[in-house]
Amino acid sequence: MICAQCCGEKRILEIDCPETCQYLRIGRSHEASQEGARHLWRADPVKQGKYDRVLSELGEVVSRLQFVLAEERWGSRDLTDEDVAQALSLLLETYRTEDKGVLYEHVSSNLKVDLLRRHLRELVESLRNPQEMTEQRLLLRDAIDALELIHDWVTSHMKDRLASMSFIDFLARNIPRPSQRKDPGSSIIIPGR
Repeated sequence: MICAQCCGEKRILEIDCPETCQYLRIGRSHEASQEGARHLWRADPVKQGKYDRVLSELGEVVSRLQFVLAEERWGSRDLTDEDVAQALSLLLETYRTEDKGVLYEHVSSNLKVDLLRRHLRELVESLRNPQEMTEQRLLLRDAIDALELIHDWVTSHMKDRLASMSFIDFLARNIPRPSQRKDPGSSIIIPGR
């Protein structure tokens, strides 16, 4: 037995919750519905339109990026939103540089940030250059758009100064771990308005 506050704050992160727990499902649903209003949907109308397009057209890419971030948090208790923002910024710089016709990989001297950057890049590159010829290639511009959405999301958390890990903990609490998923389908978190 645990109290409601511990359930809300420590589920998945410190307490190994089974996916069948009704409180876990309710907590995830509530937290996801509140997330958009607090962060993504309060942006200017142009960004809101872009977010809508990215989520509708690139939802699977966003989902997979979110999963990589959650997976990193499950493995590193000290991963912060600042680390995530730095890794995303470096990766965005790399792809924006490539978009201008120059191949240059921006890296970090912070090993934790650079490891996260590399894991995100590996995923993006696997989507840009899929092994199966039947899979659709992720375009560079689309990769940038998906990364920008997540970067804007994490920086919104950082501006609110809720906690140094509010964004990354949100993902880690709300994305089912692979061993606990009932179906291997998409686990994208689309915040409600």
